[in-house]
Amino acid sequence: MDALLFALSFEVVLLQMRILGGSAELRLADWRPTNKIERLQYEKLAKDRDLVNDVIRRTLIEVVETGKWQSVKNAVELLKQSACDVESLRLRNEQLKATRKTLEAELDTKRNQWALELNNADQKVAVLRDKMSDDLHNANTRLCYAEKWLFARFESLELKLDVPRPPPPRSDQEQRVHDELLKAFELQIQELEKTLEYWRQRYDTDIAEISARSQRRLEQLLAASRKRQELQQLYDLHEGEMRGWLTFKRERAARLAREEKIRLSAMRIQAWWRGVMVRRALGQFKFLRHTKGKGKKK
Repeated sequence: MDALLFALSFEVVLLQMRILGGSAELRLADWRPTNKIERLQYEKLAKDRDLVNDVIRRTLIEVVETGKWQSVKNAVELLKQSACDVESLRLRNEQLKATRKTLEAELDTKRNQWALELNNADQKVAVLRDKMSDDLHNANTRLCYAEKWLFARFESLELKLDVPRPPPPRSDQEQRVHDELLKAFELQIQELEKTLEYWRQRYDTDIAEISARSQRRLEQLLAASRKRQELQQLYDLHEGEMRGWLTFKRERAARLAREEKIRLSAMRIQAWWRGVMVRRALGQFKFLRHTKGKGKKK
């Protein structure tokens, strides 16, 4: 009975939503949004209506089939989460606005400070420009005074010493000096040309000699390379024999060492046995039994 009443109430809600949607469409048939906010509000209202209708339909189907209303619970949880998200976005928006205001205030402070520094810099530039102009005028004045003082000092010294100036050189003397200089320069040019020719010939001779020496070295290298290849082929040809000879030498050295060891062992055994025979008067040393004690002192 409760499930039936629950389903009837949901059907009534669905019918009311349909009536509200139809009446809204009739009222807003000629309405057009004037700005972006109204258009977004209209779209949100339409989405909410579609969401409510969809949840009611799915809940009715779920109640008829299974007798449960899990879709309504899920929709309520989703709406709560959306409300929490909206609240967090609102708080985040307020924080960002406060941060923007703080940054704007800091930027205004910086802008005022920079404008003040720029004004001070302009004043400093004007002061420095005036100072530089004054220094330039003072330097020009001092230079003019120094030049006039030096000129006057020169005239006074010239009048005091009264040194006669040498006469200017004659034109023939200047021509002779000019000709001598031309001859000297021509001699230097000729010497440089001879030196250049000598070094050019020396360069050609050295290059030819180096090329010939390089060619001889190349031929020697090629001959050595061919000789090495021949020796390598000879070595590869007799490699088996050499390996056999080395194996034979190792085996012969091992055999000789073994025979020497056996010989030394036999000598030690023979010496030991001879000593035993002498001490005990065995074999060919039996005569030593009768001679024991004869040489002792009483």
